[in-house]
Amino acid sequence: MIQAHLGSQPYRRFRAVSPLILALTLAALACQSMPLERAAATAPEPSGVLTTGTLGQRGEAEHGMVVSAHPLASEAGLEMLRRGGNAVDAAVAAAFAVGVVEPMMGGIGGSGGMLIWRQADRRTEYLDFYARAPAGTDPETAAVRADPARLVAVPGAVKGLLAAHDSFGRLETGEVIAPAIRLAEDGFRVSSLLARTVAADSAKLMLSARVQELFWPDMRPLGAGEWLVQPELAVTLRRIAGLGAAGFHEGPVAEEIIRVVRPGGNPMTMTDLAEFEPTWRRPVCGTFRGTTVLSAPPPQAGFQVVQTLHMLDAAPLAALGWPTASPAAFHALIGALRVGIADRQAYLGDPGATPVPAVGLTAPAYANARRPGAEVRARIEPGDPWDNELAGPTPNCAPFQPVEPASGHSAAWGAPPPAGEDEGGETTHLSVVDSEGNAVSLTFTQGAYFGSGMWAAGTFLNNAMAIFSSDPESPNALRPGARPASTTTPTIIIEEDRVRLVVGSPGGGRIPPAVIQAIVYVVEYGLDPFEALRMPRVQPQFSTPVLELEQGFAGALLGEARDMGYEPAVLPPLSLYFGGVHMIERRGGRWIGAADPRRDGQVRGY
Repeated sequence: MIQAHLGSQPYRRFRAVSPLILALTLAALACQSMPLERAAATAPEPSGVLTTGTLGQRGEAEHGMVVSAHPLASEAGLEMLRRGGNAVDAAVAAAFAVGVVEPMMGGIGGSGGMLIWRQADRRTEYLDFYARAPAGTDPETAAVRADPARLVAVPGAVKGLLAAHDSFGRLETGEVIAPAIRLAEDGFRVSSLLARTVAADSAKLMLSARVQELFWPDMRPLGAGEWLVQPELAVTLRRIAGLGAAGFHEGPVAEEIIRVVRPGGNPMTMTDLAEFEPTWRRPVCGTFRGTTVLSAPPPQAGFQVVQTLHMLDAAPLAALGWPTASPAAFHALIGALRVGIADRQAYLGDPGATPVPAVGLTAPAYANARRPGAEVRARIEPGDPWDNELAGPTPNCAPFQPVEPASGHSAAWGAPPPAGEDEGGETTHLSVVDSEGNAVSLTFTQGAYFGSGMWAAGTFLNNAMAIFSSDPESPNALRPGARPASTTTPTIIIEEDRVRLVVGSPGGGRIPPAVIQAIVYVVEYGLDPFEALRMPRVQPQFSTPVLELEQGFAGALLGEARDMGYEPAVLPPLSLYFGGVHMIERRGGRWIGAADPRRDGQVRGY
C-alpha cells in the first residue's frame, strides 16, 4: 500500500503548505487505511471504469511504481505491474490512458520520447517518436501558418509506444491498451486542470462540431467533475489494439487524418503516415555527485541537463546553503542554468538534418570551461563545444554506450529564441519502475494545449510544425521529413549499477531547469522527492538577466540578487508555469514516488 505523506523540515523555512497540498494530503490520509480496490469515490461509477485508489502525490512502495499526470493513468500502469508486466508495459498503458484523460496534453495524435533502463543487462535505450514534417513540406510556404491544419506534423505516438512495447514489453498489446479503451468508452470525471484548459481554449475547441459537442455541450465548457465519454477515440483505440500501428497509420483512421488536414494546405499524405518510423538512439551521459546521469539525445534536450549538472558538480552547493536563501548558491545555480539554456538554444536540432555536438556539449572539460564567473552578464553567448566533440566517453559513461560524435560541423546559432518558445505548460510526463529494477522515463506531447485543435478519429492532432524555426540558418530550421527540436528531457540516474532516480517534466523551455532543480535538491541536498518538488523554482533567460521565480525565495536574497544585476520577477507559488515533475527515487531499499503538486498527477505502487 502506498503511504501518503505531507513532508516537513527544510521547506517550511520558505513557505507554508498551500491549501491545495493540504487538501490532497488530508484526502490521502483518509484513504490510507482503505484497501486499494475499495478506496473509490462514493458516487456510482459506470461499469468498466478504473476506480480511484489511494490518493497521494507522495508514496512509497516495495516492488513497482507509476507516477503520471493523472491518477487514472497511474492506475492503468499499476494494473500492468500487478498483472506481471514490466516497466515498459506499465509505461505504455499509462501513456495510452493519459491520452484519454488528458487529451489537451498528450495522445495518439501527438509524439514523444522514452528512455528505458534494462536492469538485467544494465543498458539504456532511447526511443525518439517525435512527429516529423511531411515529406512534401515546402519551408517557404509552410512558414505561412494561418490555417491550424498546416501546424500538424506526422504523429508518432502510436508507432513509438508500440515499438517500445514490441521490443521490451511482456504483456499482450490488447492488455496494455485495455485501460485506455475502458476510460474512453465508459468515461471519467473531468479534472480541474482539464476543465480549466477546456474553458481557456474555446476557439480551438470550436473548430469541429463534434469536438464542440464533446467539450462544449450546449455552448458551455465541461466543468470539473462532469463525465466525459469519447466513443470515437474508443473505436480508434480498439483498432490499434487489434491491428497494431496499422490501425492508426493506415486504413480508415489514416484516411480521416488526411481528409481533415489537407483542405487547410497541409501536404501530409497516406505515405507519410504509413512510412513514419520511430528512431532508436543512444542517450547522452554525464555525472553528478558520483551518480551517472542518462538523458534524451538530440533533437531532445538531455544534453542541457547533463551539461548544467556538470557545471554544478564543481560547485559546493550544499556547503553554500539553500539556493532559496544563500546568494552564493543562488548565483551558482542561476549561472549554470543560463549557460545551459544559451547552448541549447544555439545547437539543438534534428541530428539527421544538422550536426549537433552532443558529445562536446556533455564533455566535462567543456562544462568546466563554461562555468560562469562572479559577474552577472546581461546576455550569455553560446560556447564552442566542437573541440570536445571527439572526446571519448568518460569511464562511468563508457559502459552505457552513449551518443556518438556528430559527423560534420555546425556554427552556433545565437539568434534570440522564437517568440513564445518558453510559454505554456503543455506536455505530460510519467516515470515508472518495476520489481526487477527496470525503469522508464517517458515524455510526450500534443505541442500546445489540444495541439493544433484539428481533430480526427477521436483524437486531437499535434501542432509540431509550429515548433520549427522560420530562420533557415537555425539548427531547428524547417526541412522536409525533419523532427523539431524539443526541450523534453526524460532522465534516469544510475548509482551502483541500479536506478537511483527516474525524472522528467512538461513545461516547454522550463523543462530542463525544472528537472535540474529537482535532481539537485534530491541528490545534492538529500531532500525527500516530494519536498524537492515543493521547493520554489526559478527560470532564468540567457539573453537578459530577468529571472522568473516562484514565491518562496527569501526577500533578502532577492534584494541581493538585484544588487548583483539580476531582475527578479516573482510569480505565485506552485505555478503550473514551472512544469510538472514526476519523480521516483530508490532510497533505503524502497521506491519513493512524488507527483508535482503544481498539477493533478498522483503516485501508484505496490
